[in-house]
Parts: sequence; structure tokens; C-alpha cells
Amino acid sequence: MTHPLNGGRNLPSRSPVRRNLLLAAGLVLVLGIGAFATWALRATPHVRDRVVEALNERFASEVGLESLDVSIWPRPSVGGTGLTLRHNARTDVPPLITIDRFDASAGVMGLLRTPLHLGTVRLEGLDIQVPPGGLNPGGRPDDDAHVPHADKPSPILIDRIESRSARLQIVSKRPGRLPRTFEIHDLVMRDFGVPEGARFEAGLTNPVPRGRVETSGVFGPWHADEPGLTPLRGEYAFKHADLDAIKGISGILSSIGSYSGVLERIAVEGQTETPDFSIDLAGQPVPLTTKFTAIVDGTNGDTYLERVEARLNNSTILASGAVVRTEDVKGRHISLDVRLDGARLEDLMQLAVKSTQPPLTGRIDLVTTFVLPAGEGDVIERLQLDGRFELAQARFTNLNVQKRITTLSRRGRGEENDEGAEEERVVSNLRGRFVMRNARLTFSALTFAVPGSTVELSGSYDMRGGTINFIGNLLTDASLADMTSGWKSLVARVAQPFFSRPGGGSRLPIRISGPREKPQFGLDMSRVGRRG
Repeated sequence: MTHPLNGGRNLPSRSPVRRNLLLAAGLVLVLGIGAFATWALRATPHVRDRVVEALNERFASEVGLESLDVSIWPRPSVGGTGLTLRHNARTDVPPLITIDRFDASAGVMGLLRTPLHLGTVRLEGLDIQVPPGGLNPGGRPDDDAHVPHADKPSPILIDRIESRSARLQIVSKRPGRLPRTFEIHDLVMRDFGVPEGARFEAGLTNPVPRGRVETSGVFGPWHADEPGLTPLRGEYAFKHADLDAIKGISGILSSIGSYSGVLERIAVEGQTETPDFSIDLAGQPVPLTTKFTAIVDGTNGDTYLERVEARLNNSTILASGAVVRTEDVKGRHISLDVRLDGARLEDLMQLAVKSTQPPLTGRIDLVTTFVLPAGEGDVIERLQLDGRFELAQARFTNLNVQKRITTLSRRGRGEENDEGAEEERVVSNLRGRFVMRNARLTFSALTFAVPGSTVELSGSYDMRGGTINFIGNLLTDASLADMTSGWKSLVARVAQPFFSRPGGGSRLPIRISGPREKPQFGLDMSRVGRRG
């Protein structure tokens, strides 16, 4: 080959310099590939050691791995199976963390530098069992419990953790108690290992009433020495929970709120809405809303209600107490102190009376204990009440009953003529003590007062059968003679000594019995003439 600029001399196709440069570049490439291949072959045991060391330090656990693989091409990644972390190397309890399978993306420098830095980690078969301990009986950390320093760097950082299905179990401090279990779905956690904690979103399954809880917040930093003291805070939304799963009541419940604390003890503040709440006994839907603050023991799910403000139609109910698990009995034991101030009686009766029209209206003040033992029976059969009440400005909606009350008032004042009784619309005042067991309300020291007369009663009301059985006394301001006229007044004067009471007026022993819709009122002749 000739070239005009070189006088037509023949030249080789490549110069020696260029050829040497190409040979050198090829050699470097071969050496680089060889070095990279050598590092890749040695990377798996090295990365395995780094992963084990980082996990061991972060979770204060003995780490076990069935397998771990490191892939370099096309991008660095780590995968493995059978990962277990035994807290403080304990073998007498289940592992703190068990993962069936995991895979993670990573950069080369993230695998080599400290802290170990992974990209996205995907988990299958995640199971976390938090051991008991860390809180004293008052719900505070033990004085000697080690709290990790916030500025202590984590030996492992993970940009994103994903888990489709996981289980969190918090072991109870009480021997023989089953652990508290949370089924967690679609968990996404970001920035695990940073001092301020990892951000997360997840869904949880609530067993009873069954429904899905959506939640987001911040988890951590992880408390290595006492995992139950790991901080947790966030918000939740619980929607379309069917209360039919609780025998005896029904309705669709929704709840939103926030929580904060540690895994073993969480403070919750929220509100609920049940627009169609009803008790099966009456079957009448009533709008029910609540606002509450509570403390939840994460080890067993026991809930201590600091304050509950419930709104039933236009009436407010205040309560505090506890919802706790009972050994060997399905469900939870509910124990509350309940108070009503000026509530509308008709709002309450909608829950217990099938009729669309309540038999009685008025304003009620009530204080009672509310106990609902755990079990599978109807709520109305298990419910236990013990309290007192005062009902003011009460009127019966049944015109015949109200007319009798008005007549009773007029006669008690010595006004025999019933003219104008319907227009008077006498109001009644009731007060007394009550106890409820096995769907039966038992009353004592029950007084029913209208102008001119007072009824003192004791007895019971069968909420299942709707029957009334009361005995007591009718006390009137007027004497029998003042309450009658004509020949009846003469008979009344003869009978008055049997019915007189100290201070004047009359005392008539009475009985009220029969179905709630049509009770029978009458003189109890068996007690005529008795005192006390």
C-alpha cells in the first residue's frame, strides 16, 4: 500500500505504537476482569460475614443463615433463605425474627463500606416475636433497662423494605397467656436504621370485629436490648367493620385516630362512627359516635380506657375502664364506670325496646358499673349493671297510662273531679337503684313521684319476655275520704285507719304486673294493714 505524502512508500496497516497500545489495553481489561471475577468469587463469604455482623450488632441477636448468595451482574444484589435472629442467643424461646426468603439490591460500595447499606429489600415469610420485659407494673421502662443512644449509628441501613405478608407477635409477661398477634399486610418501610426511625405504611387485620386497618407512621429506632421498648407512632383508619361478629349487637363501625408509645405500651386517641348501631333485643338502629383515649398493652391487647365520650342520638355517655383478656374464655372482659348527665331517656330506650315509640320520655342522670364478661352468649344475657338513676320531667307516651298518672296526681291532692286532667299533662319524677343480671333488671328503692302522690316500688323487669313484676306502696297527701265523695267517702272513713300513715295522708299497698305494653295496677290486699 502506498501513500502520496510518503513518497509512495509502502507502510504497514498498523503502526507498532498503536499495536502495543491495543495489546496493553487488552491486558488491562483481562486483568480487570480477572480481578473482578476473583472479588466476585470471594464476595459471598465476605458479604455474608458483614451481613451477619451487622444484624447481630443491630438486634443483639445470634444470626443464622441457611444460604446467602451475592450477585454482581447485571447489578449487585444479595439474596438468601432461612434467616433467623435469636435475641441474646436464647434457644428457650422462639427466634426474635424469622425470614423464609429475602433478596436485596445494593451498590458495590454499600456492600464494602460501614455501615452496610442496602437498597430495596423484599421479604417473604417475615415473623417477629417480641419477648416480654422492659416495662414495670406501672407501664414505665424499668430503671435498669438500657435505652440505646439516639446518636449511636446503626451498623446497617436499608432504603426500603417490602413485605406482602408478615406476623408480629408480642409475648405476654403473664405465664400461660397466648401472645398478642398482628397480621401485617403490604408493609413498606423506608430508611430503616436512621436515628429518627423508619417511616412505614401497612395494613393489619383486626380479628373481632373483622376488618382491615390501614396505618402509617414511624417505627424505631430499634431497641436492641429490650425490643418491646422500640418506639412506635402513627395514624390509623379502620373502616367497614361488621359488628355482627359480636353476638347480640350489629352495625358497621369505622374508626380513625393516632397512637404513640412503645410496642409494649401504646397510647391511642381516636373516634368511631356506627350510624346503624343496634342491640338484637330491640333491633332498632341508632347513630352512635365515640371519642376516646386509651392505653393498649401490646403484650396481650388489654386496653385501659382513660376516657370515652359516646354520643347516642342526642345523649352523651361518659365512661372509663378496661377491656382485658380472660384466661381460657373466648373474647375479652369489659369493665366500665358509666355516667349519664341529662341524657334523653328515649335515646336509651331505642336500644332496649322494640317499639318505634318509646314508652317514656324525660331526662335521666345515671351512674352505673358496666360489666360484660367474655364469652359467646348474647350481649343482653352477659351484660351486668349495678347503679342508680334519677329521671326528671318524665311523661308516658301512652295516653291511657299518662291519663292514669294524671288522675293519680289529682286524687292524691284530694281533687276527685278529673275534668281538665288531659290538659294538665302531669310530669313524673323517678329515682332508684338497679341491678341487671341474665337479661333481668331488678329495682330497689324505686320511687315514682307526681304532685300529690308518691309510689315506692321494688321488683323486676324481664327484658326478654317484656314482663313487669313490682310491689310497693302508693303514698298520697290526701286521705281516702278526701279522694272520694258520696257513699264512697263514708266507706273510706271506715277503712282509713288501715291505710293511714304518719303525718297524714294515705298509704295503699299496690302491685304492678303483667306485660310491658299493658300492665295491671291493683291494690295488694295481702299487705293491707301492714306497717313498714
